[in-house]
Amino acid sequence: MATNDFISNLHNEVLARIISDLPAIEAIRTTILSKRWKDLWRYASRLDFDPKGVRKLYGDDIDDPREEISRVVKNIENVLLSHKRNLISCRIVHLLSSYRNGDVEKWIKYLTSEKKVQELAFRCDDFQHQFYRRSRSGLGLNLPSGVFSCETLQSLEFTHYSIRSDSPFHHCHNLKTLKLYHCAISTETLEAIVSSCDRLEHLSVCSSPSRLKQVRIFSQTVKTVELESLRSQGIYLSTQSLGVLVLHSMKFQAKNLVIHAPNLRVFTATRKPITKNSDNITKIAEILEYCTHLLESRSEIEEATRDYSSVNNRLPYPETKLWEKRGLCDCITFTLKQVSIKGFKGKDGEMEFPRHLITKGAKLKRIEIWCNHDCSREGGEATLGLLSLPRSSIDVSILLKPPPQFDGSFGRWVSTLN
Repeated sequence: MATNDFISNLHNEVLARIISDLPAIEAIRTTILSKRWKDLWRYASRLDFDPKGVRKLYGDDIDDPREEISRVVKNIENVLLSHKRNLISCRIVHLLSSYRNGDVEKWIKYLTSEKKVQELAFRCDDFQHQFYRRSRSGLGLNLPSGVFSCETLQSLEFTHYSIRSDSPFHHCHNLKTLKLYHCAISTETLEAIVSSCDRLEHLSVCSSPSRLKQVRIFSQTVKTVELESLRSQGIYLSTQSLGVLVLHSMKFQAKNLVIHAPNLRVFTATRKPITKNSDNITKIAEILEYCTHLLESRSEIEEATRDYSSVNNRLPYPETKLWEKRGLCDCITFTLKQVSIKGFKGKDGEMEFPRHLITKGAKLKRIEIWCNHDCSREGGEATLGLLSLPRSSIDVSILLKPPPQFDGSFGRWVSTLN
């Protein structure tokens, strides 16, 4: 009996878009569905090669996972050559051997010259120990000069490499987004890459294992900078176009933060759980003092309250006097308009910050405080007390939020606490 197949009734172009969202291994397997599906994968606009996908497909039926992974990686070139159209994006997770034998360089040249790829992502992984990944960050990325100068290439991402030279980025005039994850790179090389990519708009650098002693970014085009898990001696940003700065779990002395970004409008600082480290106590506060054009601040704190008894002993005054003892900074007094604080528990050390903002922020328009799920009743009631504080700004609205899983008002949530 014939049945209506909604999927098969779709136009080929629509089916190709659907296939484009599948990992390459699964996209190619659609050829077994029917004659009509046989060549559709060849017209997908996106290809994602990830050898880990073989485990999802075959589970424990694979006798030798490493051999199967090697087979999949070796077929990447055949798949690329069989593909029929230009690519919007391509992501390739490969083995160490793929780089050493020159495959990575061949893939890059083919994708940029023949497939006119717009978004390119490479990740070097070493699959060992029953298929589980062991990441590598020291693989030297030695590629020909100007290999990324393709006119269509707009986004580039690398994970687990050692980038020793900026020469592959020479004449890279069309690249707009660059993401470097777990890549060893020197201060001078990063600075030179940004200089070579004269239309770069978005830069992300995450967890460089070594050598990035300073972050120096001088650009007239960069709009967004994201820095994560870097141990640095200093950060120097000079860009007229920078509008968004994101710092996550950064380790540096705030006095060595130099920002010349007159158009900076959004600053986001997040961190992993705070440890007993005196350097972490006022870091966000000190950063705010440098961001004199800041209009929006988001401080997302995960499990931020701890027993700081040993840390407090290092302060010349009680922790609760921290903000009272600090001088007013121009950012809070004259320009700060929006603040969002998450993971709040209403303890003494935390309360002083929103109190300071409410009573000193003359331009403040909105402050949101999201309480943590394990906030005590005492902390919840203390947070409610913020609503009765005298406000420096007559326009400010103070929004108190219970944890996302609670469906109800803040006051009702506080009444349920122990």
